[in-house]
Amino acid sequence: MPPLAVKAEPPPAAPATEAAPTFDAKFSAGITSDYNYRGYTLSDHLPSVSANGEADYDIFFASVNVASVQMPGLSHFQMTDTVGLRRAFDALTVETGGAIYSYPGFANDPSYAEVYFSPSYKVTKDLTAGVNFFYAPDYYRMGAWENYNSLALKYDIGRGLSFSTEVGRQSFGTTHAGIKLPDYTYGNAGFSYTYKSLTFDLRYHATTLTKQSCFLITGTGSAVGGSNGCDQAVIASLSWNAVLADFKTAFAGSK
Repeated sequence: MPPLAVKAEPPPAAPATEAAPTFDAKFSAGITSDYNYRGYTLSDHLPSVSANGEADYDIFFASVNVASVQMPGLSHFQMTDTVGLRRAFDALTVETGGAIYSYPGFANDPSYAEVYFSPSYKVTKDLTAGVNFFYAPDYYRMGAWENYNSLALKYDIGRGLSFSTEVGRQSFGTTHAGIKLPDYTYGNAGFSYTYKSLTFDLRYHATTLTKQSCFLITGTGSAVGGSNGCDQAVIASLSWNAVLADFKTAFAGSK
């Protein structure tokens, strides 16, 4: 028998339901004084320009990044295609996915795939800590596996200024030619200032690689003199960032 209704009391509230999945998109473009990738230059210590687009639907995302590079035997154009999952659980954000690095227009195909897992945790309202795990089974199709693990911290100082740092370990397997690529430690630290949609970043990069070890990894320089592609560097970058809502607001205002 159903319970009697009590007129003096309101009916129970309907159970809360999750918000419907929404679509969003992010866009960015930037210029840097040196395209540094995990401690070594991909632009021969010259300026590099890049652009990135990302589409998000619920926890799924896909992005395309293009950047100018200056590496021996490669085209001057690098493309990175990424798909993955990203979800926030209160202070914890978990992201995982896979990326393909390719060099369109180059006669030989050195493209390779990499998978990653990157959770981050908001320790306080200003401090965020994260760890990163990357793995590629065939680095630049040389036959060597590649693994990069790192710890990253970011502190929001306020008024658009933040400090961030990362320390990681890059490891490699053995190439088809029987060469064991050297492992090394990499770190960076720097300040970023954001004003509206623009961000300026000034960062110091360094590795434990010798010039000879740098030559084995990058192929730059010479076997005798080694390579300066992994030298310490202070790099300045300027980027522009926007989301789909920014464009909707701009178009609505122009009507």
